[in-house]
Amino acid sequence: MTTIQVISLDMFQTLVSLDNRFISMWRQILKDRYNESEARTLQAKLIEQYYIVAMRMRENHQFVLTRDIYKECFDELLPSLGISYDCAEVVDVLIQEHRQAELYEETLDFLDFILKNYRVCIVTDTDEDMLPRFFEAYRIPLFSSEKYRSYKNDHDNSMFQEIIKYYDIEPAGILHIGDTVSNVVGAQRAGIQACWINRHQEPWTLAKTPDYIIRNLNEIRNNINKTINC
Repeated sequence: MTTIQVISLDMFQTLVSLDNRFISMWRQILKDRYNESEARTLQAKLIEQYYIVAMRMRENHQFVLTRDIYKECFDELLPSLGISYDCAEVVDVLIQEHRQAELYEETLDFLDFILKNYRVCIVTDTDEDMLPRFFEAYRIPLFSSEKYRSYKNDHDNSMFQEIIKYYDIEPAGILHIGDTVSNVVGAQRAGIQACWINRHQEPWTLAKTPDYIIRNLNEIRNNINKTINC
């Protein structure tokens, strides 16, 4: 197997967690009627609606900012629930909560470890103003959907193609780590090795499986030589 030279990292739910941030967002939206069970149900509906809108745009070869995708989702979701709220204001709340996403406990140690041995970049489908900025202290290159007007696993797969061009190496020399199907499928379509970080032990439903599956970043760190360099 080709030796890994570059490690590409997804941001949300890979390096940082949005779990508590979504709860905080719904607390601000629901106010006096807030309860955690309802908030989790609404968050599941929001994510479902997000993928519906995003898939439609990608099938039409459209690029729309994440902010605008969420705006359409809230426009659809909140009135159906009888919630009166300015959807543009809700999106602003969502963006602020994304910026405050908490690092997973192993993230900084993992970054310190891989930066000594590999070239590292971050690849995100999220607008740049939604990102927590911790990575800037490490001077890690950022590949964002906003910059390249493309999302992971869209029709031309340009996000991952840009990484290959930037580092000027064979795709198999890159390992991408992410938590969603688009991270895995998009990377593999470009010839990049794909590692699925499955923190919640969910089933993989596609015929083609990830090259590697881990539960947290330490599982790559602790086994990096025998797992991806053999």
